Amino acid sequence: MTMKSIKPLLQTLTLILLSSLCQAPKAQMQIIGGSKAQRQFFNLSQEKIYIDVETQTLYLTTGYNTVISSYKISTGRTGTGEGHGSYKTPRGQFEIYSKVGDNQDPMSKYKARVKVGTYDPAHARFDNILSRILTLEGKQEHNKNTRQRCVYIHGTSAIDRLGKKPCSMGCVRMCPYQIIDLYKQVDSGTAVYIHDSNNKLPWESKATVHIDADGNVLFSQRRDKLEISYAA
Repeated sequence: MTMKSIKPLLQTLTLILLSSLCQAPKAQMQIIGGSKAQRQFFNLSQEKIYIDVETQTLYLTTGYNTVISSYKISTGRTGTGEGHGSYKTPRGQFEIYSKVGDNQDPMSKYKARVKVGTYDPAHARFDNILSRILTLEGKQEHNKNTRQRCVYIHGTSAIDRLGKKPCSMGCVRMCPYQIIDLYKQVDSGTAVYIHDSNNKLPWESKATVHIDADGNVLFSQRRDKLEISYAA
């Protein structure tokens, strides 16, 4: 075996090892106030995904708002917004429209939601779409173009930036191994909410997201701000 053939293998193994660093810290989550739409989302009696752009974290919660899992992510490098061609991550309420990648290898690579091969570090692109894809459909007037914009939750090879820096082209990037874990726990129709406390929607209030010691969301009726604190 030559060094040329070994190098891609070593890079892939490094990617696997780095994936262990992608788990987000356990949060203490409490919803304090927020807009009517935000409160309605957290009152849904089903599993749901909450994406916090400020902390670059994705939460999967039960219908009773107990956090099942949290993951480090990366959102749009140009910020949040809903314009065509803006490369921004849209905000507000969504649902998973479709799931792509059943039983595929974590290093599977996609183009236009079709598998086109396997990730090769030697010929990697910055915006690789790997592992699994969850397509999103906007549920509000301002984000109804989300599916046409091809905004997904998907695996990425740029895992060193997850949880640190928004660097996607509008999608929500995840570790290619961790998105498999998320993929198994959600279905088409699962509710998704994307919130950016630094770029709120006009009708959005800040709400506070904390989790108690048992992992349950606590509610209050204040309407002033949304914060996420982390357990030690």
